[in-house]
Amino acid sequence: MHRSNTLALRLAVAVAAMAALVAGCDIFSNPPAPTPSPSGGAAISTVTPSPTPHLFRSIVLVAQIGEPKKWTPAGLTWIGVQEAAARIGAASSNVEPISNADYPKALDAAATPGAVVVTVGTVADPAVRVAAAAHPTTQFFEVDVALPDGVPANLHGLVFDEAEAGYLGGYVAAAFSGTSGVGMVGDTATDVGSANYAAGFQNGLTQAVPGAVAAFAYVGTADSPDRGRTAAAGLVKAGSRVIMALPSLSGIGAMREACADGARLVAVDTDAWQTVPDIHSCLLVSVMKRYDVAIAAAVLAADAGTAAQRVAMNDVSTGGIALSSFHVELPAGFQTSIEAIIATLRAGPPRATPAPPSAPPSAGGSPTS
Repeated sequence: MHRSNTLALRLAVAVAAMAALVAGCDIFSNPPAPTPSPSGGAAISTVTPSPTPHLFRSIVLVAQIGEPKKWTPAGLTWIGVQEAAARIGAASSNVEPISNADYPKALDAAATPGAVVVTVGTVADPAVRVAAAAHPTTQFFEVDVALPDGVPANLHGLVFDEAEAGYLGGYVAAAFSGTSGVGMVGDTATDVGSANYAAGFQNGLTQAVPGAVAAFAYVGTADSPDRGRTAAAGLVKAGSRVIMALPSLSGIGAMREACADGARLVAVDTDAWQTVPDIHSCLLVSVMKRYDVAIAAAVLAADAGTAAQRVAMNDVSTGGIALSSFHVELPAGFQTSIEAIIATLRAGPPRATPAPPSAPPSAGGSPTS
């Protein structure tokens, strides 16, 4: 496969303090190579701390079990934690609980004076809420978690505009499908993430090809690669030649089956080029959540005295959603059109809270429950 030249579009960030941190990052570039934890070999780039007084002395990532590893959500969040810590002269560390039962102890230990505590995903959420209430002077950030009203004031959720990511995925899929159909494999029809990706995917397809309708298949669970394969096979058999899938176990199964059946792929969330290397021959691009950019921006803003929101949306305009490098040659005229789409999204107004989740489109093709 030939890679296209990286498109020269700069990430826009809503928080002024992040400008220096993300300068030079292209929206069509892979994020910087993940840095090993301090126990590893390589060190992060040296950044001279500002002489301005800072609120935070340490930033602690309490990772999910089995993380952080390269290119996982927690692994990318760890990059952002280290970058923010370097900029403000704070210590950074990561803790990996042995089991879910160890989260309360790990969170309490991390909540020292002047600390920021970071978690990723919903697994730790119940324990984080308890810890935030017990340590009101410590700031807690949950990445990829939408928090309801009524949580402690020192608890903040960082979310990503999955509908916008799906929109980019749908637009790309249309450009590479020719006269063939496009489809998406979601986890469940009632899952908020699947619903938002699906709604955006249909809108992006319609933007590229007015009147076109995407096919949708829902696996019924996030943790069944075999059922993901079945769902993808049904879409390919029904005529979908480009398929978008989620990063769950079901989605990975779907990507592998679609690739084996000759379809091309658009991945979302993390960079599938890194996480699912056996689909290299079929992968067009990944629409990534920039966990590193999101957490670094949030911590730097809070350290500078900006009140952190209960829920902060990250999208293209904040640098929180970005395309990886393309892994194929681009169709004629595509670069100009996608640049225009990105420019429009970059100029979008910043939002304090995410929009309500969209209802999933009606399933097409041969969906599974």
